[in-house]
Amino acid sequence: MPANGGYSFLSNPLDTGNNNALAVFPNPNPDPSGTSGQLGPWDGSSIQEWTGAGFKVSVFDSLTDDTTTGFSDASGANAVPIPVLTSGKGFVFFNGGAYATNGNNITFVGNVRGPGTNTLVMTQRAIPYAIGSMLPLSGPIRQIGFANVNPDPSGTSGQLGPLDGANVQFLKVTSNGQAAGYDVSVFDSLTDDTTTGFTDASGANAKPEPNVPIGRGFFFVNGSSSTFTWTQILTNSP
Repeated sequence: MPANGGYSFLSNPLDTGNNNALAVFPNPNPDPSGTSGQLGPWDGSSIQEWTGAGFKVSVFDSLTDDTTTGFSDASGANAVPIPVLTSGKGFVFFNGGAYATNGNNITFVGNVRGPGTNTLVMTQRAIPYAIGSMLPLSGPIRQIGFANVNPDPSGTSGQLGPLDGANVQFLKVTSNGQAAGYDVSVFDSLTDDTTTGFTDASGANAKPEPNVPIGRGFFFVNGSSSTFTWTQILTNSP
């Protein structure tokens, strides 16, 4: 998938075993001592993991003069552990490395998680969850596991869809790769104000259903009335 210079919100749709960031984003340096001035292809790029209060930044660093883990903190002065990009985890990726100016491609390599059921449990809370599809799936968000069926979408009976009040937020990026906030879509199963199943943050304007590409991460805020379990099932074909 494309990863042009700058920011993108990603998730690892495959299983590499330990799923550490260097297995997902190999960063080999033929001369890690730094004597020849060579760098790894991702040096200067970073993985930014959501903590619930902000982002923990881990910068790719293939030189062994300051780290033996392959990562340093944002200052470049301190080694940090290798990030682990587990199933369903969304993260912000900053491509500031050697390929940032010519538009690099990220190739996810690994096994599909399954056969069986993959789940991600998200309790009701105002703090966003950083997530992504546990399987290499793409499409409208309700088709990849966020169904929001309301038996009475007219609203006459007062019933709501299970995700009404929840929202998803997709990173907006400028033409030069800078982060520019988030595009918010609120689940709304009532047809009095939308026929798409979604409104904007104000609740006053209908929005198209979000489409999720393979490997794309996003924020989910569970503002619904109960815990939501995102379930994706992989079955072997006969």
